[in-house]
Amino acid sequence: MSGFQLLKYFILILVGLWLVWFLTGGVNRQISQEGAFIEQPETPENSWKTYNKNLSSFNIFSQDQDKQQTEIRKDLERAQEIVGVSAYKDKIILKKGSATSQDPNREYLIIELVGTSKDKVSMEGWRLQSVMTGKSMAIPEASYLPHTSTVNSKRVIFASSGDRFYITTGRSPIGTSFRTNLCTGYLEQFQNFYPYLKKECPVPEDEDDFITIGPNALNDDCIDYVERLRTCEINTKTLPLDMQHECQVYINNEINYNACVSKHKNKPGFYRQEWRIFLNREEEMWKQKRETIKLMDAEGNLIDILTY
Repeated sequence: MSGFQLLKYFILILVGLWLVWFLTGGVNRQISQEGAFIEQPETPENSWKTYNKNLSSFNIFSQDQDKQQTEIRKDLERAQEIVGVSAYKDKIILKKGSATSQDPNREYLIIELVGTSKDKVSMEGWRLQSVMTGKSMAIPEASYLPHTSTVNSKRVIFASSGDRFYITTGRSPIGTSFRTNLCTGYLEQFQNFYPYLKKECPVPEDEDDFITIGPNALNDDCIDYVERLRTCEINTKTLPLDMQHECQVYINNEINYNACVSKHKNKPGFYRQEWRIFLNREEEMWKQKRETIKLMDAEGNLIDILTY
């Protein structure tokens, strides 16, 4: 058989196989769809559904994370608050006083020591701060024993349990912050303090140097005149011309604040548990309403907070 005839028979076999394949289903046969093929890409619609599904799962996860972060942040804030609380919290109280006054000389807060130990408490570095405005002032030093007509020395305040402090925004009428005493009622006569200073001075006719018995005794007219004088006030009236000379000297020199201090400063009970502290500002410090004021110690820890 020649080569031409072999090629002819081979072509006929191929054609026959193709006819059998075609007649039995061709490309639609199941076996033609089996095997390793590249999958048809998803339509845009299917892709969007899948994306939304995945996005929803991600959002749920993100919300859980946010919630956890919020709780962690709250825990940290609570921890910071605990760390930032002063050892004097609940032992020292900040009160409103007349903080709503628009006059700086009448605007004051009150600080009270109610639960401290017998040890002295240093107020060095303590501050008052408005949370609403950010205004802040340190509590200044004060004179323990003020005198009139002189420059008073000042030092850090060491407070005791039971002490009360009036923290006035304006300036001191006597030029210094001070601790009150048995004689400070005299300072009220020619100055205006808010609240007013109590007039609890010693009665002049009861003083040891007011002599009513013996050869050097003051006469009855003198005693009557002194008894009519108001407590904690110096005499501002013209004395009678016929008044006993020793009585005139006594009234002019011994009935006043400085003389009172000299006689009583070393006696028990001379010092009071009341302080007058002045911030020396020209304008009001605190808001009249919707105010929050913090009292902080030298380390910046919270002692007490006032809201009104």
